Order: sequence, then C-alpha cells, then structure tokens
Amino acid sequence: MDHRFSTYDRATHVWKVIGTSVFFDENGNRFTPEELQEIIDKVFEDITTVNTSLTGMLQEVDNTLRALESEIGDISQFKTSGITLVEKIINEFHTRSVNVQEYGAVADANYFNPATKKYYADAKFTKEATDNTAAFEKALGTGRVKVFVPGGNYMVQNLKIPSYVKFYGAGAHTKIMLHHSAPRNADLLRLKSHTTPNMYIYIEDMTLDCNRLREATVESGDGTGCGLRIVNGQYIYVNNVHSLNPYLHGFDVTSPKYNSSTDSEKVYQQNGCKYVWINNCTSTNFGDDGFTTHFSDFVFLSNCRAYDANGDAHHNGAGGNSNGFEADDGSKHVWFLNCLSENCSRGYEVKAHSTAPAGQNVHLVSCVSKNDCRSFDLRHIGFHTASAPVSTTAFNVTLTNCTSITPYQNDIYPGLSPRALVISAYRNVSISNFTAIGDPSHDYKDIPVVAFQYKSSNITVNGINIRGFKTAGSDIYVTGGAQKADFVSLSNVNLFDSARVGIRVGSKINSVKLIGANLQGSNLADSVGIWYTNSRTHIVGVSGSGYKIPARVAGSDYTYFPNILPGGFRAATSSGQAVTDSSAVIASTSNSIAGNSKSAVIASSSGNAGGEASAVIATTGGATTGGARTVVMASSGGSQAHGSRAAVIASNNSQIKGDVTSRSILSSNGVKLTDQDNYSVAGGYGTGEPSRANIKWYIDSMNGNITSTGQFNGGSTFSDFAEYFESKDGKSIPSGTLVTIDADKVRPAQKDELVIGAISETAAILLGGSQFHWQGRYKRNEFGGVIYEQITDPESGEVYSSPVINPNYVESADYVPRSDRPEWNVVGLQGQLFIRVADGIGYGDYLTADNGVGVKSTEPTKIRVMKLTSPYNATRGYGIALCLKM
Repeated sequence: MDHRFSTYDRATHVWKVIGTSVFFDENGNRFTPEELQEIIDKVFEDITTVNTSLTGMLQEVDNTLRALESEIGDISQFKTSGITLVEKIINEFHTRSVNVQEYGAVADANYFNPATKKYYADAKFTKEATDNTAAFEKALGTGRVKVFVPGGNYMVQNLKIPSYVKFYGAGAHTKIMLHHSAPRNADLLRLKSHTTPNMYIYIEDMTLDCNRLREATVESGDGTGCGLRIVNGQYIYVNNVHSLNPYLHGFDVTSPKYNSSTDSEKVYQQNGCKYVWINNCTSTNFGDDGFTTHFSDFVFLSNCRAYDANGDAHHNGAGGNSNGFEADDGSKHVWFLNCLSENCSRGYEVKAHSTAPAGQNVHLVSCVSKNDCRSFDLRHIGFHTASAPVSTTAFNVTLTNCTSITPYQNDIYPGLSPRALVISAYRNVSISNFTAIGDPSHDYKDIPVVAFQYKSSNITVNGINIRGFKTAGSDIYVTGGAQKADFVSLSNVNLFDSARVGIRVGSKINSVKLIGANLQGSNLADSVGIWYTNSRTHIVGVSGSGYKIPARVAGSDYTYFPNILPGGFRAATSSGQAVTDSSAVIASTSNSIAGNSKSAVIASSSGNAGGEASAVIATTGGATTGGARTVVMASSGGSQAHGSRAAVIASNNSQIKGDVTSRSILSSNGVKLTDQDNYSVAGGYGTGEPSRANIKWYIDSMNGNITSTGQFNGGSTFSDFAEYFESKDGKSIPSGTLVTIDADKVRPAQKDELVIGAISETAAILLGGSQFHWQGRYKRNEFGGVIYEQITDPESGEVYSSPVINPNYVESADYVPRSDRPEWNVVGLQGQLFIRVADGIGYGDYLTADNGVGVKSTEPTKIRVMKLTSPYNATRGYGIALCLKM
C-alpha cells in the first residue's frame, strides 16, 4: 500500500487510505494527485537541507568542547565537591590557600637604623624595607581564603582581615611589623568591616610587632593602636599569636567605638564581638592593656601571658593604668583561663568607666599575677563615693584557683598601692581558693593585702591563703563608713606570718561572716587577729596564735578567738521558729517558738518565748513567757511567766499573770501570782487550776516580810530568840551576862532589877540587826512604820510604792552592820540560854541577878536552871548553866 496517502489508526493498528478528495488549497480548490505529490516532495527536500545544517553545527560544537577540554584538562580530576563546574570553582575558592609571597610580599625588614627609625633590607641601610601592604591585601582579597605568611619580617600598614579567612604564619618567626609611615595609633591588624559582621576568622602562628621604635607622630581616626583589634567579629579564633610594642592594646576584642564622655552606664555600643577564642598568645611592652575586651560577649582567653607593660598611653607617657588582662566597658560573659600577668600596673581588672556599663559575668580561672602592682582589681569608676549612685551593672564575677605572687609598687602607675585583691562597687562576687604570697622584705606601707571596699557587697570567699605581707596593715580588710562594703562571707581562711592585723572589719557594716580560719601571726607588738568595729558579725571556728590580741570585737579585747552567732538561730531542733534576728530555738521540739528579740527556747517542747529578753529553758507541756525579762525554767504543765522580770522555776502548772514587776515562783505546783504580788517570791502546792490559794510561803521583797502557812524550823541547835541592844557604856558585854534595861540601852543587871535576858551566842532568831543599811535610811511615822511614795518605773511605766529616803541618809558612806560593832549586843529574850551563875546553883533553881551573874532566888522567876554545864570556878568567879528563859 502507498502510505503517502494513508493514515495509521492506533486503535486498530491498520493503515487506512485517505481519499484525495480531502485535500484542498486555501481557496477551497481540490488538489490533484500530481499537485499534492509535488508539495510533499518539496517538504522532504527542505527537511534534508535542515538535517545537513544541524549536523554541521553539532560537529562544530563538538569540536569546540574538545578544544576547551584540551585547554582546561579533565574536569573529573577536579576533586573539589560540587556537580557543576561553577559549584566546583566556588567550593575551591572556599578552601583555597595562598602564600603572600606569591603576591609580591618580601620579608626584608631585617635591620633597624636608630638614626632614621626605619627598618632596612640591608645592613648598610641603603634599601628601605618593603611596604607589603598591597601584597597582603591582594592575598586576602574579599575573604574565603587561607593566607599563609612564611617566616621572616614583613612591613605593612593597618591590615584588615575579611570574613572566612585563615591567616596563619610559620610560628613566632613569622613577624608582621607596622611600617614606619603608619600613624601613631594605627592598628597593625584588625577585622575589616565596622558595619557587617566579620565572621569565621582564624589567626594563628605569628608575631605582631607594632614597631614602637618608628617615628610616628601623626594620629589617625581609624584604629586605636592595637596589635590585633578584633572588632565586630563573630566566631573568631586566635592561636599562638604574639603581640609586641603596641601603642595601646596587644589584643582588643571590641566594638568599632567606645563610649563618649556624654554617655552613661546604660549605653552599650553596637557591633561588638561575640564568640571569640584567644589561646596561647602573649602581649608585651603595651601602652595600655595586654588583653582587653569592650562591648563584647562570650569571649574566652586561655593560656595567655601579658608582661612588662609600659603605661605610656596614659598621661602623656607618664604612666597609668596599664593592665595585663582586662574586661572593660560593656563586656559580658568573659572567661580568663590559665593566664599569667607579670610586671603590669594591674594584673587582672574587671571594670568600667563612669560613662559605660561595667563588665559582668566575668570568670577568672587558675590565673596568676606575678610582680604586678595590684594583682586582681574589680571596680566601676564613678560609683565608689558615698554620694555616687550604686552601680546597676557591676555584677557577677568569679575568681577560682587564682594566685597573686609578690605584688610590688612600680613606676607604671605612680601612686598605685600594691595589693593582691581589691573589690569596689561590684556585687555578687565569688572567690574560691585564692592565694596571695608577699615579699616579707617589701614595704607595703601598712595597707591591706585584700580589700573589699567602696559599696561592694554580696561577696563570698571560700578558701583564701595569705602569707608574707609582714609590713601590710591587714591581710583582709572590709571597709566601713559611708562607702562601706557589706554582706561578705569569709570561710576557710589561712593566714601565716603576714600582716599586723589578720582580718579587719570597719564600722556601720551589717554582716561579715567569718567561718573557719587558721590565723598564724608574726608576734608583732600591736597585732590583732580579728578586729571588728561593731558586734554585727558571725565568727565561728577560728583558731590561731602569734597575735598580741587574738580578737577585738566592738571595743572589747579577747584573750581567745570567740564564737559569735548573731541573728535568729535554730539548732538541734525538729521543728520551730526563731522569729527575729536575735532569737534562738535550740535542742527543742514540737514547734517551739522564740518570738521576740533577745528570746530563746532551749531544751523544751512546745515552748513559746514571746517576751523581749525572755527564755523558756528545759520545760515540757508548752511553757510560755509573755513579758520582758521573763523566764520559765525546769518546769512543766504549761507554766507561764508574764509581766516584767518574772520567773517560774522548777514548778508545774504554775503561772505569773498581770503586768507588775519582779515576781518569782519556786518549786511549786498550781501556784499563781497576780498584779497584787509586786516584788515577791512565792512557793506552794495545790491541785486543779493555778491559784493564789495554793501559796504556802511568801516573801515580800519590797518590805522584807516573810509569810508561811507551815512550821518554821531551825536547822541548828541554836535555841533562843534574841534582839540586838546597845550597851549603856558603849562596850561589849560578856556572853552569859544577865542584863536589864537602862532607858533604851542595856547593862549588867543588879540585885532586885528586872532581868530581860542574857547575852547570847546561840540565837536561832535574831532581830534588830540592821544588816544591810543604816536603820534610819527611810522616813518613818510616829509609830515606827515606813512611809511610802508612788514611783513610776522608767522602763515599764509601772507605778509602784517605794519607801521615802531620809534626807540624812548618806548612801556613799561605808556602813558597818550592828553585828560588827562592839556596842551592839545580842540579848537572848526567850528560850534556852547559857548563863553565868554563882556558886551553889543546881538543877531546878530559879535565878535572879547580882552584877550580871545568876544567883538563887527564893521566889519563882522567869529563869530556871535546866542543868549545870560548867562547874563554878572561883578564879573566874562563875559557873555556867543552861537555863530556860520564860
């Protein structure tokens, strides 16, 4: 079948003849078969022509590709990752490494001419060292490159490192030097952009020499004169880089600008750094600081050394605050680990100026300061004086395992005193295992070794060792006064052979706790171990020797180291509460409460010391004190003491109620004292509720009255009732002499005189002794009663009666009681008496007197002989008989 006029039916898979009648031209005329054949032949001819043309073009492309492949080589050998050639090329640029010498850099800064202050390539100074700035800039390009700097000395000006660069040398002998034509304060090396973050930069194995010997007087606004200024950077790593001779800083991790004089502590600069690591680097001969940070976060410096500062960036070269390591204005989250500072004004400083926020959350770990003037210093300038505000940014610094070795005064910062550690204006500071080693021969001019001062607070020191500061004023000083430091905790302190005063605490301070210390002094004449100006302190577990005065607290000197525990105290107690800062609950149970100032519950259950200066001691059953200066002791059954100056002792279910003063209950059960019992002591026993009716004995202290419901028994063989009488002649009357009244005095009784008694040495009850004061001390009425007046107690406001003082009474005069005066004689008036008797007296005889000697009476009298105890002796003129005086 001729398929030229057929169509293929896909459904039936059969060629079908197309009728020629279906072919028409554009005007609707039917093509003849001959005309249609002609058209088709023409189409096939055109197709053949196009095919030939395409074949030629494809051959040309193939030839071109073969030529290109021949020129660029086998792409399959291009091992960089990527599918397309473009991807491979881009990735290759990411990892490419270049050598600065390939771009024309020459390491020829080999000879310095002091006359011209320039470096030369030859020893004859005929060829100046090459300025390699352009070569280095070409090698660095726009970044994404590894730039290798071979060993040698290269002169450049202010190199700027772009992002994604590894800039590395062959070690310390790769030295990049600042060209002599660079401005005085030009940076030798810094990150490139001040606006777009400089990211992923690695600088390693080289020396940066700012060429301080060059003659450069012109200053530039671009830069601050650093060996390496890491500005506006993120993910920056610097390793084994050594910075020499910078005008300002060896290394500065910073923002493009610092704060100005018009800024405040709340202003943070933009475009600081973040995520920066500096390791195994050194800095020396710097004009300001070896390593410093400004307005940057998460900066880690480890295994670095800063030494031999010169300080000439300050005060027109006259010296100043030239630190080894510093976390300065606006720094946050900074770590210094295993670093060493030597011969600087300050070894490590965490600080800020008054116009900037303080460095905060800064941590120093295993850092050492050797021969720096001030080893470790924390301060916020402008926030130290009494009138200055408290810093709102100086917080959170830790020092762990840090060491100060022989701080010396030096010429870097004239006038700065050498110290191991100073904290000013900072709060929340933790110090662990700090060591300070002094030079005993150095003159520390009586200043403190460690000082907490200028409104610093919330400082904890756990583990501190100090020795060798023999000429210092104190090893640790917490300053007081209007700029006081406060809330300082010192624990595990070791002082050995060091300052004149071990630990000194100034005035007006609320809390300095000292817990656990070993103090070994130097046996100086005026030495003091611990010296607290006031008593608001905790001192526990301090021991030592070698101080003339171990402790001086609130003006009192101790011959030992005392334990002092102010504040509410609860110990060995299962439950309970010490409510105030001067109350205590000790060895007690069942929710005992010390609820007022100067109150205590000790060794009790359910005790409640509710009064000021009150105590519940050794009680059970819920004893209570409810007034000032009250105590319940060794008692039970809910015993209570209220009012003022009240005590319940060794009693059960006994109470002192009311508001009056000075009452006591002793060894009683169920006894109660009320407001009618002012100045009294009582005891008794009864069942049921506490009651006055249960009182069995009562002492009225105001009037000297004693009342008892039971017997009054003498505890000795003394057996008479007596009174003091003054003798007529003012002399002592011999014992056993019968006496009579002569007006208001006594004398030996004569015949037929009334005998009132005998001089006695065996009185069981003796009246009229006037033992304590002159008998006329108080005014009396006409019947001898004491006259009283109403007095108001200035402490309690209580009104009470008091005897009226006789205006003739002289309180300051020495009073001799009647018992010590010979004219006052004890006269036994009733009872069994030993009496002088004449010859012939015997049992049952009645006696009368003859010149004071008992003689037999023919009539009954009130004196009868019980027995003769000593026979008559003619030599002495009397015998002695035991008689009953009725």
